[in-house]
Amino acid sequence: MSNKWKKSWKSSKQPSKQKKYRENAPYHHRNKFLSAKLSDDLKDKIGTGTLPVRKGDKAEIMRGDYEGLSGTVDQIDYTDYKIYINGINRERVDGTETKVAIDPSNVKLIKLELEDHKRVEKYELTEEEKEEIKSKEVQEESEEEQDKEQESEDTTEEKEEVKEQNKEKDSEDTTKEDEEQDEEGDK
Repeated sequence: MSNKWKKSWKSSKQPSKQKKYRENAPYHHRNKFLSAKLSDDLKDKIGTGTLPVRKGDKAEIMRGDYEGLSGTVDQIDYTDYKIYINGINRERVDGTETKVAIDPSNVKLIKLELEDHKRVEKYELTEEEKEEIKSKEVQEESEEEQDKEQESEDTTEEKEEVKEQNKEKDSEDTTKEDEEQDEEGDK
């Protein structure tokens, strides 16, 4: 492999050559390396399995310690080929919060940022398809909000039940203690 980076380079079995190809790639080619899989419904609409990740896309983590969590792409690091998702943080030893770098291959795109007209034109999305994708996003967001409200209602109901059970136990305990004191007093 020559020292100069070439787009026409096909492949190699040697990891050192693969790494060299990625590390020496110019910045205008690096976003191709930052592609992620699409969800099934987006795959059907767009007609491709993967897309380069953009800031503002909503992604779900499929592998790793944060599997199952989702959020919007907050930052993209083209030098380390990592993405940062809003809300995915870890605590450092000194107690401060820091963002977690995630490889885009471990992520599935759920919702696309469609404000970029070049992205829309490239995949030939009509206005109807664009609106349909946005309407699905709104439905998913409203369902998520309803789920959160339901969870909060469930937790408040559970807390009330636990309080009632604790009150009943306390009242039973106090009656037992009173009975024991009465018995001791009678002796």
